[in-house]
Amino acid sequence: MKKIFRDTCILASLMILIVFAFSIIWAGITQEIMLVFQLFGLAFMISIVNNIFDQITSLSIIYSYLVKYILVTSLVIMYGFIVGWFYRTNFWMAFIYVTIVFVLAYFLELSVTKKDIDYINEKIKKRRMQ
Repeated sequence: MKKIFRDTCILASLMILIVFAFSIIWAGITQEIMLVFQLFGLAFMISIVNNIFDQITSLSIIYSYLVKYILVTSLVIMYGFIVGWFYRTNFWMAFIYVTIVFVLAYFLELSVTKKDIDYINEKIKKRRMQ
């Protein structure tokens, strides 16, 4: 399931980028297209930060999520100020956006991990019986 979800996201991203590339050729860069490219840029930076964080730390899962939440929220706020998403009066919205994404990602990862654990336990049970 995890592979299907990952492949779906990659395929959807490629489709969006290709459609927008043609739209840029014919209509130029609109605000909507710019927003999507900004979101892709932010997602790329978040992926790099998460990857580096995972490689240099060995925190428990709870502390890892907490530190990642703080890092990602800080990155979203800084990036949002740079590209003009947030102002001094509404930067708090980044906490709401990041919280929603983190909760959804956590439950997705939890369900995938549980399925992986069940699969591994089933394999171990079969080996013990043989």
